[in-house]
Amino acid sequence: MTPAQVPSHPALERKPQLGPHHTPLPASPRPGPARRPWFVRDFLGIVFAAGTWLLVLGTAWVVIHELFLPARDLVYTLANSTVLHLQAALGLAAHARAMLTDPGTVPLENRPGRDTEAHCPFCCSVKPPRAHHCIVCRRCVRKMDHHCTWVNNCVGEDNQKYFVLFTLYMGLASLHLLLLLGVPVLRSHARGEWNRHSAVPLRGSLVYLFLVALMGLLLNSTMFAMQMYAICTDRTLVERLQRERHLPRKGSPWSNLKAVFGHRISLAWLSPFASPKPQRAKAHHCVV
Repeated sequence: MTPAQVPSHPALERKPQLGPHHTPLPASPRPGPARRPWFVRDFLGIVFAAGTWLLVLGTAWVVIHELFLPARDLVYTLANSTVLHLQAALGLAAHARAMLTDPGTVPLENRPGRDTEAHCPFCCSVKPPRAHHCIVCRRCVRKMDHHCTWVNNCVGEDNQKYFVLFTLYMGLASLHLLLLLGVPVLRSHARGEWNRHSAVPLRGSLVYLFLVALMGLLLNSTMFAMQMYAICTDRTLVERLQRERHLPRKGSPWSNLKAVFGHRISLAWLSPFASPKPQRAKAHHCVV
């Protein structure tokens, strides 16, 4: 008598043929060495994500060259340089985590059964409640909020914290840079060094810093506010656009925040290196 075989993960191998009296066991993921990090192979997304890093790093170099090196106050230079570049570094770390973390994809070819409520015709998998298919990632994503080209990934159940931290730290860095540019101008005006009739020469590097800081503040603060609203109301952007009001809410805004950032409030909420406790059993992650 031939022993029953246990099928491997359906997304990786073909399901073996079993006898009529055999009951197939649940598919299990492969061991650790076979797992690969999550990365979406989208050309436009890769260009935008790389452009984000180049913009931040290039702006940091211009700030050092134009603002900090000419300054004569050593304490002012060290304090502001440390805070500003720490914000930028945390923002880039959060960007990397948001880009390289599986947003909560549904396993491929998770075949429907008798009790299946929804089945995705694109990725051939059971569609859990509140999951939506992303045409860029080519996967169904749990609690998908939107696909962000700037991070080359979807914002979903498992990487929303990192995306929120990315917008938070980049918004703070942009505000800090605006203050570094604006406060000296206001101080010189208060001392009577110039007025509205004075001709003020503008350097191209300072105009560049002002435009980057202003746009960064507007975009990141707006996205941060939208994400916090989505978390507190337990409604993703996709659900609001599709007017899915029949879905039950999980709980209060505070419990929704803890579900995203962690069940115990701590400094780990603000760290892009700390992973919140998973809300579900992790499925196998594979490269798109």
